[in-house]
Amino acid sequence: MLKALYVHIPFCSYKCPYCDFVSLVDPPVNPNDYIDLLIEEAKLYSNTDRRIETLYLGGGTPTLLEPDQIGYTIEGLDRVLDLSKVREITVECNPETYRKKDFKRLRSFGVNRLSIGAQSFTEKGLKALGRKHSVRDILRCYEEAMEAGFENINVDLIYAYPGQKPEDIDRELELLERLRPEHVSAYMLTPYENTPLGVSIKGGLIETPQEEELERLYERLWRGLKSLGYSRYEISNWSLKGFECRHNLVYWSVEEFLGLGVSAWGFVGGRRYGNTKNILLYAKAVREKKKPVCEELYLSDADIFEEFIMLRLRLKEGLPHSFRGLIPHHLWPFFEEGKNGIGIREEFMLLSNEIIAEVLVYNSHRTLSEVRNG
Repeated sequence: MLKALYVHIPFCSYKCPYCDFVSLVDPPVNPNDYIDLLIEEAKLYSNTDRRIETLYLGGGTPTLLEPDQIGYTIEGLDRVLDLSKVREITVECNPETYRKKDFKRLRSFGVNRLSIGAQSFTEKGLKALGRKHSVRDILRCYEEAMEAGFENINVDLIYAYPGQKPEDIDRELELLERLRPEHVSAYMLTPYENTPLGVSIKGGLIETPQEEELERLYERLWRGLKSLGYSRYEISNWSLKGFECRHNLVYWSVEEFLGLGVSAWGFVGGRRYGNTKNILLYAKAVREKKKPVCEELYLSDADIFEEFIMLRLRLKEGLPHSFRGLIPHHLWPFFEEGKNGIGIREEFMLLSNEIIAEVLVYNSHRTLSEVRNG
């Protein structure tokens, strides 16, 4: 049963040098037509068993749309898919896009969570990441969103950018302490090969922090967030109590979700699918009343088991206590048992990929149903 709905808005005013998402600066489809296409695509899934509890508009830059356009999108999707059970509606926001009146209008359409793409609270970091907004823009955006009535705000940060030092983390923490957002997402910079930043790093033109420096950055970050009262509940996500992102928890719990829009991914009826990344092909398929899917994978029991292990071990609570036998003896020093499960210790999260890979190899002969049935 579908529990979450993701909608991809691909429009951007400029392309960040590290971005690997489908984002279009001069798109061949205008926003109003694209919104209508989203609603038409939703109709192709109208017979799917669903109880949608979260809606997430990501991008791209969703706030390049006017608030009324976002409202029109939400209302159109509601008519097709029934969003009456939705408890969380998130919209990603760039700091330079909306003002207080826009945030108020957004609230009127039921949006109750913002994700602000700050990326850094230092001008040094913003420059290294190729961002065009300033720290002042971030502060204004956050303060005006609060004044407009938002009480659930996430701030996105990127660390391990070229030239970053552990003391730069302190500045990030100072402003987080001042603003006190309910949620913080902090992602290690990934230099994808097909991005300008990735090309520069591969060519030796730019250097990112090396292993020891990376460990210092991460330790300064997680210890600082913990001292501010934030709890890490997933590898890259921290929140105040009760403000975990409901939408992302659907992904990490291997529950079904619908993805709409160019390049969107979904998990429906035991299959993962990805829409085409070409907006013209996307438009053509939807206008012909065809699902714009270009990739799909039907998951076997073994596949689902592997995904369950990978995704659950991203969470702090980790695997259920009844699954403790899945962890090989030599890896136990990297784990801790909590009230709700067995997870990777915070100080070893930078090694999580290697740890998870070993757990998967150790359990390669098992399936989820076999484990659950003892």
